Amino acid sequence: MVAEIFTIYTFVEALWLVLPAYAANGLVPLFKGKKRLDFGRNFLDGRPILGKGKTLEGLVIGSVIGIIIALIQMIFFPVLPWGLSDRPLTIIPMGPVLGFLLGFGAMAGDSAASFIKRRFNIRSGGSAPILDQLDFLFGAFLFASLAVTIKLEWVILMAILTPVFHYAACVIGYLLKIKKEPW
Repeated sequence: MVAEIFTIYTFVEALWLVLPAYAANGLVPLFKGKKRLDFGRNFLDGRPILGKGKTLEGLVIGSVIGIIIALIQMIFFPVLPWGLSDRPLTIIPMGPVLGFLLGFGAMAGDSAASFIKRRFNIRSGGSAPILDQLDFLFGAFLFASLAVTIKLEWVILMAILTPVFHYAACVIGYLLKIKKEPW
């Protein structure tokens, strides 16, 4: 099992599936929404339900980005060299529904992490290692599992690699002044 997780085949299969979620999570900060997802309300503990950066526009745009990336994948699927692999690959056929589930799931996972961070009194934009890196990924996998079978190997591999990818993307976003914090 361990050897199967750390193969290029597993990486290609998993990355293909989560690409719409990665794009949604990475591109949404480029758009500044105004309508807070929690409508500016507080939870029972008196703290905001979500962070200020969780907006209705972000939820919609993230979902649309997921759809667009999945449509691009759907278009290019037939011409990609899948047959060059020396073993059969499990490449999930992409489409708008799965793209929506991945994009929406990424935004939902990020919002769930924001809710948890508020309960622990972590300020909006404050760092919560591991949670900040995996929230969108697990949300995307959870919602995608409503439509497709998710391999455990994909989840494990991407849970290991995503914090590295996420940190690099956050630092780049911070240096480009797209993000206020480098996490």
